[in-house]
Amino acid sequence: MASFRRDIGERLRFVRLWAEYIKKTPNKKWSQQQNMLINSVMKSSDQDVRLYLKVKKLAAR
Repeated sequence: MASFRRDIGERLRFVRLWAEYIKKTPNKKWSQQQNMLINSVMKSSDQDVRLYLKVKKLAAR
């Protein structure tokens, strides 16, 4: 139970930290950073799908 409470506390601290960052950061800069993050996740996801299909094809042999 103590671990759960610690995890919740860490999450709340992070959310507060992130909220402060968003408030202090100009929209243009924040938007560019979000764009980079989302593009990175999408690229990684696409690569994972292609790798999965390649491995699946090899396993079917």
